[in-house]
Amino acid sequence: MEQVEMPRQLQRLQQYQDELVWTLGTDDAIVVRPGLIATFFFEGGSSIAVREKIVECFDYFHGQFGPHLKGKQIGSGNYTKMSKNGYAANRNAALANVDPHNALEWTLSSESTQERAPAYAMQCLTRRELHETWGHKSYLKFTLPHTLLFEKNGTSIYQNLVQFVCNALSPVHGYGGLSPVLPYDFDRYLPNEYELAQRFIGLDVDSMSFSAGAHELQNHIKGANWLTILGSQFIQKLGGETSLRAQLASWPNIVLSTYPGGLIIQAGEYPDLGAPEDGAPISYVAVNHVVKPIRTTEPGSLHYHLPQQNGFDKSETVSWYARFDGIPLPEGQPLPAQAVHGGRCEAGKPCPESGHWWTPAVENSRQYFTQGELMPDFSSSTYGSTIWYREPVSGAR
Repeated sequence: MEQVEMPRQLQRLQQYQDELVWTLGTDDAIVVRPGLIATFFFEGGSSIAVREKIVECFDYFHGQFGPHLKGKQIGSGNYTKMSKNGYAANRNAALANVDPHNALEWTLSSESTQERAPAYAMQCLTRRELHETWGHKSYLKFTLPHTLLFEKNGTSIYQNLVQFVCNALSPVHGYGGLSPVLPYDFDRYLPNEYELAQRFIGLDVDSMSFSAGAHELQNHIKGANWLTILGSQFIQKLGGETSLRAQLASWPNIVLSTYPGGLIIQAGEYPDLGAPEDGAPISYVAVNHVVKPIRTTEPGSLHYHLPQQNGFDKSETVSWYARFDGIPLPEGQPLPAQAVHGGRCEAGKPCPESGHWWTPAVENSRQYFTQGELMPDFSSSTYGSTIWYREPVSGAR
């Protein structure tokens, strides 16, 4: 049987496994671990309808990973071990929290103690109705083990969960990829997160994302990651979906998929650690180049003030947000001229003009269509909607 070479991104994760994990004396007391995370910012978290959708997300997560979940916290209660009926009790409490003046705070974790970093977790924090009028966004985040990427269909399990949350909550924006995962009680390990982020440019810094939607990410996005999630308001600020797809069409490993009210941009088949010998993932740099106009201009600080310790202050936070800005972007595959000249037709509609057409929804899609012929649809494509572009006639300008 022919042996398939492991993708470079997975090779690096395997190579640096020991350096990405921090323990307290024993191997099972992990306080920092690499994780596959996704973070979503959304509106309407004070409403009953949206809170019911949040519960649906937790139900999906619990249904997929329930046997791994050992700890929980809800509202102002203490972090406790998961009892036999613990999830059901939390779920009922979440559904009973209907007062728009109260926040919904809920955490599920694979660790029974708040002092260890979980391999599996989901948490949310909604904004009170008054704070929503100020523009504050509610937040939901999940964590899965990075080892899922090595398993058959592991990437799909992650992507399906992202899609489920996007379909349920229609996030205004969000992101996903590799990140250091810290304990629920995370403060003392912020220097570890800082040190890892200095070494691996592809790692996200996300320990304090629970507060970002009310501050630095209230009206802007965080930037490029393996997944960059954009709601319609940000898509329009970038010139619309067609323009966005055209700008990224020269990078075949960047694919776009849709959710109600937005797009998910995936920069490569696998998330990239950005190891020192590799440098910045070029697909991340390409996405960064496109979404930079909507990135936050007031990033604040990624960490609390940490006197006498390594950590992100305001200056270093600004540098981290701009970490992809100064990296030269190699020329991608040449944009087909039709992306520039505007010959375009959506799937299912009659071909407006005979000629050769292509779609970024699938590879090697170029083919000849005659006028009036219905343009085919690739509904199973992870790219999103199938839109065809016509090649210009030879010699045309």
